[in-house]
Amino acid sequence: MPNKLWNQLLASCATLLLVLTAAPAYAQESPSTARPNAVYFELFGNGGLFSINYERALTPRVRVRAGAAAWTTESFWSDAETSFATFPLMLQFVQGGGAHRLEAGAGVLLGKQSREFDAGESSGFVSLAGLVGYRFEPPQRRFIFRAGFTPFYGFGDPSVAYPDKGFMPSIGVSFGARF
Repeated sequence: MPNKLWNQLLASCATLLLVLTAAPAYAQESPSTARPNAVYFELFGNGGLFSINYERALTPRVRVRAGAAAWTTESFWSDAETSFATFPLMLQFVQGGGAHRLEAGAGVLLGKQSREFDAGESSGFVSLAGLVGYRFEPPQRRFIFRAGFTPFYGFGDPSVAYPDKGFMPSIGVSFGARF
């Protein structure tokens, strides 16, 4: 991915983080908006292999999320390594009351991969990401547990698309805290 496009993607991420940290106004404070911020670790899911995520409640039912991950893997057929850096950006909708909720969302997965056997050359990718799942967040506690179906749709060159070009089903599990 050309440096200009990569810089535009990073500028978009920075803008989203500014929006995430803006203080929303609520007519009534519900348990989910009393602690509008959340940080959680997601295994598999929208960030790929794993990700660390920050989430902000914009309203009692609408959340935005930004995450980051980086990992290296070896090829099955050789000792060559491929490194990934991923950044999931999601808009999520939460339905239900009390501790048990339904969660749905959509967004993009921005990323970059570098292959050792390509003389350190790196390529960027963009994939669509979805979410349909269960969310457990007890009203009087900080703990969050999430589990769900997190499919991807990869674009572009099949050797660069993540996780693959076209539709790819996935599942994810998250643990974290609200504050």
